[in-house]
Amino acid sequence: MQIFRSWSAPVLLAGLLGALLVGRAQAFSYVMVSDQHLVDSSPLVLRAQVLEALAPVRGPAGIESPYALQLQQQFKGPPLPRIVHLALPGGVLGSGFGEQHFAIPTLHKGQTLLLFAELRGDGILQAEQLTLGLFFKQQHQGLSYFTRVLDSGKDHGQGRNAKFHQPRDAERFETWLQAAVAGRADDAADYFLDAKALQLPQAKFNLLLGGNGNAVRWFQFDSNTALNWVSTAAGQVGMVQDEFAMITAAANALTNDAGSKLTVTHSGGTIAAPDTHCDDGTSDGHSVLWNDPLNAIPGSYSCADGGVLANGGPCFFTTSTMSNGLPYNEAFEGRIQVQDGVACYFDGDTGKNGAEVMVHEMGHVVGLAHSCGDTQSGSCASATAAEQIATMRATAFGDGRGAALKPDDQAALALVYPAAAGILFANGFE
Repeated sequence: MQIFRSWSAPVLLAGLLGALLVGRAQAFSYVMVSDQHLVDSSPLVLRAQVLEALAPVRGPAGIESPYALQLQQQFKGPPLPRIVHLALPGGVLGSGFGEQHFAIPTLHKGQTLLLFAELRGDGILQAEQLTLGLFFKQQHQGLSYFTRVLDSGKDHGQGRNAKFHQPRDAERFETWLQAAVAGRADDAADYFLDAKALQLPQAKFNLLLGGNGNAVRWFQFDSNTALNWVSTAAGQVGMVQDEFAMITAAANALTNDAGSKLTVTHSGGTIAAPDTHCDDGTSDGHSVLWNDPLNAIPGSYSCADGGVLANGGPCFFTTSTMSNGLPYNEAFEGRIQVQDGVACYFDGDTGKNGAEVMVHEMGHVVGLAHSCGDTQSGSCASATAAEQIATMRATAFGDGRGAALKPDDQAALALVYPAAAGILFANGFE
């Protein structure tokens, strides 16, 4: 989650700050889904305009940011009122406690959304599969189109359903949606746009920061206090491989990195119910929540069609604390939520696919951003070789590496958690 190059130290430091201080420490991992799957799995499909961003609150699955929306058109589901409310994960409470979610956008008044959603028991909408079900309407030289904010998520699909990353012509896509909801969609319908050929601009959205724009750091590692992971007791439904061993492998990879000072453990402990998380500045444990028990990731993972695999990140204080000359928000709790239905993916390559997801999400928990492949870090095509092979790259490998850290990952850890006082760079980067 950083930009490392073979530059002189002052230039390298600037590059690192550019990546780390704008990085968000919570992200989600996913396999791209088809539009038909989104239509079929979403109870509600609608177009709406953002009226107002409301103050973050504590929701059923953690801190969330609510928005008031004005319904413009409904394509699917029982009739909704003219004004509806949508909640997206993350935000900073008035008390100063925050929860970071990498890749979850901050919405602004006047934006038009195409939303695949479900209705929570309290009447609040949640986007299906997080931002896989959230599209933004854009205008460019008279062309209207829908696009998603997925640059900072991690696609583990290895090119599967790749065309669904493309922007969609607004009119043609809505025409297709109406047909799809009615069960008469043309599978050959072409509403995709070539963003590069049309020179469509990159979508400019603000992603949630740590309240004051600082990166997140676990200061307890300085005093050799371990970050110990537990998980919900039942484990992940349908697993053949040992999912608990995936947590251990990820924790060991961070602890055993010689160039940084982290102590991350997994004792194998379990909890009977999900923790309460983030609302009062005290930690009730660092936990992996199997099967998404709080429905923090609306929908389910489909072995045939994909979806969100997991979502992970820290809770933090918004006060600035210095470390090695850099300001950070101090983390106090971590959580990784694993979507229901992901056993078929996690079991892949004798469980190494699940271990890779786990160490990537755990990397976000300890404050790392992506090495390349998103808006902040730039394209992997123009990145260095070290950035391209990093486990914190924005797209997954599924190459049997499991919970492995590569030199670029290790160099980022060495910056945030130097093994010895005054050491900023390690592992051959200088």
